[in-house]
Amino acid sequence: MASVTGASTVDLIFSEYNAVLNGDFEEGPWMFRNASLGVLLPTNLDEETSSLPGWTVDSNRAVRFIDSYHFTVPQGKRAIELLSGKEGIISQMVETKPNKQYSLTFSLGHAGDLCKQPLAVMAYAGDQAQSIHYTPNANASFQSANLNFTAKAERTRVAFCSVYYNTRSDDQSSLCGPVVDDVRVALSRSSRNRLGGFGLMSALGLGMFALFLVS
Repeated sequence: MASVTGASTVDLIFSEYNAVLNGDFEEGPWMFRNASLGVLLPTNLDEETSSLPGWTVDSNRAVRFIDSYHFTVPQGKRAIELLSGKEGIISQMVETKPNKQYSLTFSLGHAGDLCKQPLAVMAYAGDQAQSIHYTPNANASFQSANLNFTAKAERTRVAFCSVYYNTRSDDQSSLCGPVVDDVRVALSRSSRNRLGGFGLMSALGLGMFALFLVS
């Protein structure tokens, strides 16, 4: 029973932890309420000069910053629509501990802008990469996705780009793509459980040491 309590406490602590800065994309360039086309973010800017705090657009093509007033957004009021296939990449360096297992999770969906299927994103975390396709669902405009990885250094690069070059069904010249939102990086459940067990053993050890001193 004690080990279960210890593990659930660790889960509770790490459920609130996220190594990604501005993973919900709520911070970004000013967007006028009537900006129905979203905002194209400039490319090749570092973290200090990027208009999207925490993120860089390290590619030759822009990505689109969209809002919930004119597009479909998984959560909150802002998200990123990936354009131009692998030429439109957003990335961030997050703090990690070497040899620890982590989980990169995010929401994947469509912007509601008549973008032609299929929609898919390539997610990168360190030396791991995974192509994830969006599966249309009449009851939801987005789905949850994850990529597990083992950190090799104290900082790990996470990145996203579209797998395909998508255009709108009503305008072949207008680029569009999958929507990414709510990006999180946290210790995997196996790492949490090991940490929980270590914490419980430490607590028991301190308790026994205190009893020894009293006796």
